[in-house]
Amino acid sequence: MLIELDIKNFALIDHITLSFDKGFTVLTGETGAGKSIIIDAVALCLGGRGDRGLVKFGSDKARIQAVYDVNHCREVLAIMEEYGIEVDEERQLIVTRDLYSNGKSICRINGQNVTQSILKKIMSRLINIYGQHEHQSLLDQSVHCQILDDYGGEKTKSLLNDFKKHFQRIVSLKRELERLGINDQERARQLDFLRTQIREIDEANLMEAEEENLKKQNELLRNAQQIFKALGLFYDGVYEGGEYPSSLDLLSSNIKELAHISPFSESLEEFSNRAEDIRINLEELCRDIRAYHDQIEFSPDELEKIQQRLETINHMKRKYGQSIEEILTYRDSLIIELDELLNSAERHSKLTEELKQEEETALSLAEKLSKQRNKTAKTLENDMVSILETLNMGKVSFSVSRKRTELSGNGVDEITFLISTNAGEPLKELMKIASGGEMSRIMLAFKTLFAKIDDIPTLIFDEIDAGISGRTAQVVGEKMAYVAKTHQVICITHLPQIAALAKNHYMIEKQLSKNKTKVCVNLLMGTERLYEVGRLLNGSVTEITLEHAKEMLENKGG
Repeated sequence: MLIELDIKNFALIDHITLSFDKGFTVLTGETGAGKSIIIDAVALCLGGRGDRGLVKFGSDKARIQAVYDVNHCREVLAIMEEYGIEVDEERQLIVTRDLYSNGKSICRINGQNVTQSILKKIMSRLINIYGQHEHQSLLDQSVHCQILDDYGGEKTKSLLNDFKKHFQRIVSLKRELERLGINDQERARQLDFLRTQIREIDEANLMEAEEENLKKQNELLRNAQQIFKALGLFYDGVYEGGEYPSSLDLLSSNIKELAHISPFSESLEEFSNRAEDIRINLEELCRDIRAYHDQIEFSPDELEKIQQRLETINHMKRKYGQSIEEILTYRDSLIIELDELLNSAERHSKLTEELKQEEETALSLAEKLSKQRNKTAKTLENDMVSILETLNMGKVSFSVSRKRTELSGNGVDEITFLISTNAGEPLKELMKIASGGEMSRIMLAFKTLFAKIDDIPTLIFDEIDAGISGRTAQVVGEKMAYVAKTHQVICITHLPQIAALAKNHYMIEKQLSKNKTKVCVNLLMGTERLYEVGRLLNGSVTEITLEHAKEMLENKGG
């Protein structure tokens, strides 16, 4: 479960810390008080995209840290082990998300840097956020099949994975056959194109280490005169000397002076020997420089030849790859493609036969999947009606429409959810239900059902109670409290009926301090909670609303 959420320099928040417990927690506050900021912070800890605009004005960095107890989350622990993320003895997972004003974002788990994708992979198994507008996804008929399959459990998942593996192969085979199924004129054009490219690369006669060696030779030849002059000056000054004694002559003379005094001590003898070594090394250096100097020849023709060769290599790099190695690798791929095209008729026949077998296998799996979906659909229909009835929709009917289609990525079924919310009315598609309150309850019903079958411990509801009130609000709150018996439930709400049912109650409010607005969060107890439930009842606190609020809290164990 989520233990703690710490937020610093995020949007309008300076620094707040929220501690969470098992069961049902609500967050309330005036409209615009900053409740959505809390959800945004949690979403970042789930691997959501960071925006530098969320860093508090005047700060360089925002930090959100979530502490999660993963003691009983075996799948999460296995993933952490897979990525080498250490877990302490208390088996806590600490997610840290840093957002910088320059746009940089860093994700950490237990102090170890991780990618956003790894963060999403782990946290998606721990927390789900359901927003007040998420019911819009239910209006998209294309997701109904996925929802039904998710409800079908492991058996459906296994069948679907097997089917998709074969269907993806079908798509790949059709694409390959389409590529091979060209007319003779197009085939001849492609053959000519491939052969032209291969011939051009072969005629260039490229060798992997050639470019580096040519660049070195080019530099030497371009600077040959400068090198010749510098070496000559060094040799003449150090070895020859001319009308003046050379450096080597002067050194030899001075070494003789050292040699005369070397018998007087071991140190002087060492100095003399070291000086002689220097003279010998310098003399050898001069001979080597003279030999190198005498070999230097500046050849404009050779320089032009090297530069032309480098231009040829650069031309090939512009067309076929960023390096000679890449060009040669590309040539190998051209050879393979040419060979496949030359043997395309035979390959076309083999692929056609394979496609036929894959389609037969996929169709067989799709039929099994369809039968499994029929069973799941009946279960889902009964379960949805049962839950919707407890959510004050007593005359509801729910149906899963199954329509046979051509083989596609979902099999041979087109799934559509239908509902009737009033007795005697025909079943309609969800998008034709006008009431936002009904859609909120339908969404809650789905989440309640899936809470029974998934292993996600923490469910966060962001005002999905929009559009309901009175008795309906009461039963929605009771359903959330029921889910909270087996899951940690955190709910942002504006309804007193739901707030009164929670075990823990936080109030979020904006405060003005030194002409700056900031968001504050307070855990409400006793009288403070009584007054907040009273405010939710009527917008203002009176003796009557307080009495009503007290009754609500007492009746539901607040």
